[in-house]
Amino acid sequence: MAGDGGTFDIGLGLISGMWERKENILYICYDTESYSNTGFQASGATPYGAHTSTSPKGDCKIEKKLCNTIGNQYQKKDMIRIALAHDVPYVAQSTAGYPDDIYNKVKKAQEINGPAYIQILCPCVPGWGIKTDEAVEIGKMAVQSGLYPLLEYVNGKITNKSETSNQASTIKKEYLKKQKRFKHLY
Repeated sequence: MAGDGGTFDIGLGLISGMWERKENILYICYDTESYSNTGFQASGATPYGAHTSTSPKGDCKIEKKLCNTIGNQYQKKDMIRIALAHDVPYVAQSTAGYPDDIYNKVKKAQEINGPAYIQILCPCVPGWGIKTDEAVEIGKMAVQSGLYPLLEYVNGKITNKSETSNQASTIKKEYLKKQKRFKHLY
């Protein structure tokens, strides 16, 4: 188990080697979409436009020149596709909003022979600027909006994907507006 910084960035080479060797290991990534333990810095998991301590929104100074930034200027790495490219037999995605889904996926992953990867969106309360009691709601909104669907792949084939709400565009706006890291976009 590790966070997204240790998964998407720092440990990616080691994880790739583990997957390549087909080691029978369940790897779980807690995806806070930032380096949460070190002051909410941008990581390879940080979405485009997110404000972090190292990808600030607004005016900045680069090489003594003034500039205006939107926040993080890079796209989030797609670790699900990277795992699938390594032919990982079990690859899944969930959020903190669906604990039963997490439980079921961990149980299923443990039954698979070979490596397994589960990525779980875990809102960072201070970094995302949300209240503690909003974390589960935010996790559910990420799924309902289609921004972070519940996914499950077995042997490279999608076996389960959550449905997007018929009000996905409204939910997406509310999901982003609730978080201080995206407030500058609205």
